[in-house]
Amino acid sequence: HLKDDGQELTRAELGEKALEESELLEKLEGKVAIRRLRAARRTLGADEDQVAGWDQATDLNNALSTVLEQVHPDNLAGVVMITDGRHNRPGRVEDVARRFGILDAPVGIFAVGSGKPPKDAAILQVRSPDAVYLGDRVRVAAEVKFDGYRGKKAMLRLYQGDKVLEEKEIAVPQDHHREEVRFRHVPDEGGVGAYRVELEALDGERFANNNSWSFETAVTDARTNVLVVDSFPRWEFRYLRNLFYGRDKSIHLQYVLLDPDTVGGQEDEVIAASASRDFGDARATRLPASEEEWRKFDVIILGDLAPEAIDEETWKIIEGCVSERAALLVAVAGPRAMPHAIRSETARGLFPVEYTPSNRTYFASGGEKFRMGLTQSGRMHPVTAQSDSRLLNEKIWAEFPEARWRHPVDGIKEGAEVLMMAAVEEQKSKAVGSAAELGSALNRLAKRKEEEERRALLVTQQVGNGKVAMLLTDRTWRLREGVGDVYHHRFWGQLVRWGAGPNLRSGTGTVRLGSDAITYTGDDKVQIIARLWDKDKTPVVDDKLKAEVWRGDEKVAQVPLVYREGSNGLHEATAGPFAESGRYEIKIVGKEVEKLLEEEGGGEVTTGFRVVGARSPVELSETTLNLPLLERIAELSGGRVVEAKELGELAGMILTGDETRWELRETSLWDHWLLLVLLGLLLTSEWVLRRGAGLP
Repeated sequence: HLKDDGQELTRAELGEKALEESELLEKLEGKVAIRRLRAARRTLGADEDQVAGWDQATDLNNALSTVLEQVHPDNLAGVVMITDGRHNRPGRVEDVARRFGILDAPVGIFAVGSGKPPKDAAILQVRSPDAVYLGDRVRVAAEVKFDGYRGKKAMLRLYQGDKVLEEKEIAVPQDHHREEVRFRHVPDEGGVGAYRVELEALDGERFANNNSWSFETAVTDARTNVLVVDSFPRWEFRYLRNLFYGRDKSIHLQYVLLDPDTVGGQEDEVIAASASRDFGDARATRLPASEEEWRKFDVIILGDLAPEAIDEETWKIIEGCVSERAALLVAVAGPRAMPHAIRSETARGLFPVEYTPSNRTYFASGGEKFRMGLTQSGRMHPVTAQSDSRLLNEKIWAEFPEARWRHPVDGIKEGAEVLMMAAVEEQKSKAVGSAAELGSALNRLAKRKEEEERRALLVTQQVGNGKVAMLLTDRTWRLREGVGDVYHHRFWGQLVRWGAGPNLRSGTGTVRLGSDAITYTGDDKVQIIARLWDKDKTPVVDDKLKAEVWRGDEKVAQVPLVYREGSNGLHEATAGPFAESGRYEIKIVGKEVEKLLEEEGGGEVTTGFRVVGARSPVELSETTLNLPLLERIAELSGGRVVEAKELGELAGMILTGDETRWELRETSLWDHWLLLVLLGLLLTSEWVLRRGAGLP
């Protein structure tokens, strides 16, 4: 219901008026079926009711995606949007607009709204973590805007409850000013903290409800236990150690360097790696002392280790950690020994690649330049997702610097999956128009698969309850070049989470519980995740496990939790959405849960979340017409952006005349009932004729 300066009608009313005066609907009536939708935080039909906060955000990606979900591609002639282009929800509109272009379904847009911002100060965005670890900082970045307040000063504050944690004064140097302000806070206890960023009101603001932004952050001490073992301090080891030790507080790191740089005459202290050591005590000089200590690790990363570094008995312990305890094993290849010098049958059974054991080194092999590229499987895998957009993800990987070393292998084991390869230039696919061309395409597909295996860089495989990943290059640190540790951290963080599972914020040593967020709107579904382990960290499966959702004393939902196959005890469910705002509690119930909790002294495991009308005041934070985005949508879809007087011309864009389509269809006749009846009649007629002629 936004009115621009000098306008008597709201933007929605201007759109309705222009639509009526253009007679666009009359021109389309009887020629195409017309469906009207309303788009805000989510897209609704004409008769659907909206929940609280529905109009507090705009999701153009969801609007266009809803059209594709509701209308079959063969029946979709086009879309007419009346919008100011202010997309303020996750998801790239450009990606879905491309799909309309592929379907030859243009998006015509009437751009409504003013490009001149009103006098106002607002919080545009707040970036904050959903969860941090005890002892870590809550880092908050608030983006604020000031339009029409040149020379003024404003105060921005971070609150926890009613307590001011930090405040900063902002000097506004120009009429249209944007600035990012950062806060830091170290929580002194665990639990869920309620925070708020607030911008002190200025005189003459157009909107009064966009100066405050609330969020919650969970503080937990449930970290992922990671063990890194290598022989020498090569670059891959150094960057990985620094990443997990200094950058990623979700990791409880233990690292062992078997051949460290030493000072003559100095002996290392004997320190066995153990996940029971205090957080921050990461350096160890010996491998874990027992099977029990090995099984405490969620992730085991082995570098370029000499064959004698790990004996057969220890390899069997590691195999048990993977196949029974559901740990993730990552083997990082190296020119000295990994994996070619490893002769242990247990180790070779774990690795997802085939190789011929030898005593040679590979310093001079695999030296040709290559880029780390994604295979067909890797393009859709969570480990290699540097962006939510598939196109942008492939672009990011294509721009990483060249590397020089990779380890050759004889082959890939059956059931293993290649996610990354030494990239080569791909040939464009050709359309298939005949049986011969189909055979040629299948042959190319088989050759591509062979090429992916021959040039493999990252290979993964399920082994029992756990997973194994083999990196056939020790150059992932090159992902840092020119960009810091953003992509390097994301890659290794996703690899760890894929193998070890998420860190769940509530629970005990054997029963953990969490959800995919801690704040939801009335349109959002809640993803519930529980993990069950026994005292030896072996996954427990509970076919009767249920999650109950409570609001106060009322149980509002109960859903079954389904075991995620191949996981380390993860059970999942989806609940909601929940329309009423307020606090909710999730409780899990089941026989296996009761047994596990009884062994730990009894009690129950619960976790909470909050439902709000709107997560943030983004709808009124930036209100100017976003014409560049609308022009991009039109360009990608084959449509156009029009003014009010041109709105009626969009009928010609949608009504493109009569169209003839050729379809080739195959119908199986042998299993059709009419053919059976016909065959029966023919056989009966033949029998009657033969009998009538006196034939046998």
